[in-house]
Amino acid sequence: MKKTWTILSTVAALAVVAGLMTGADKTAEPAERPDDTKAIRTAIEGFAGAFQKGDANAAAAFLTTGAELIPDEGEPLRGKDAIHKALTEHFAKKKATKFELEFESIRFPSKDTAIQEGNLKVTVDKDSSSKRFSIMAVREEGKWMLAFIKEWPDEEEDLKDLDWLIGTWSAKRGESEVKTKYEWFGNKTFIKAEFAIEGKEKKISGMQLIGLDPETGDMKVWIFEAEGGVGEGTVEREGNNWIFETSTKLTDGSTLEAKNILVQVNKDTFTWQPVNLMIDGVQYGNQPPVKITRVKK
Repeated sequence: MKKTWTILSTVAALAVVAGLMTGADKTAEPAERPDDTKAIRTAIEGFAGAFQKGDANAAAAFLTTGAELIPDEGEPLRGKDAIHKALTEHFAKKKATKFELEFESIRFPSKDTAIQEGNLKVTVDKDSSSKRFSIMAVREEGKWMLAFIKEWPDEEEDLKDLDWLIGTWSAKRGESEVKTKYEWFGNKTFIKAEFAIEGKEKKISGMQLIGLDPETGDMKVWIFEAEGGVGEGTVEREGNNWIFETSTKLTDGSTLEAKNILVQVNKDTFTWQPVNLMIDGVQYGNQPPVKITRVKK
């Protein structure tokens, strides 16, 4: 069972390369052989359409007899028949699956061979994962077929994995209300969050920017409070948990340090929990998680 869904995420790479699925990049690096590129992606588009319909027979028709799938987990599948069987078993489970793909390159090692590489985000039911993929197509009797697919985990945090945050969110605790609006900034190079915390006696507002450090490639967060406080920190992913470790210099001269844990519950709900709160080195402990929900128009 585990092998079946990891196979799915491998096959998903094929299903989205042609640009059928959400997030495919139609402006990817132009190939030196546009006619062949079009034919290859037409074949992949056909495979994608069959996959969307849950038609294992039609999907297998786009594979070579000796096609191979090398998933990031589980044993490799070798041969069209083995792949067909795995697809049939998966489609029987009728799991809701979504794909997002970003092309990196397509190249032609020989006249009848092409390799497509890129990044893939797979969402099966509520679980998401990011992967790298490499796909080889070969030309047999004048027709491009899909021959080899390999996937492996993408170990780097990707800002696009947080795109579900885009929108307006609200939470209440006691007499306080927190409102946050997330939106893309620049050419989707940052996520900007404007926040406001309204209590009985005080209002705190400010802005955060989440993006990749251009020097290290690590994901970071920068904090700007309306009263003048400035901070920054790191962002790391652990499954559906996002860990924000920040240090903020406040206008009174004190330093606030915290680890904030963001946990995605579903597309319209997440929790936010500050832990290890410290002010000037004095420990203030952990706070309970706050449930935050999307504000729907």
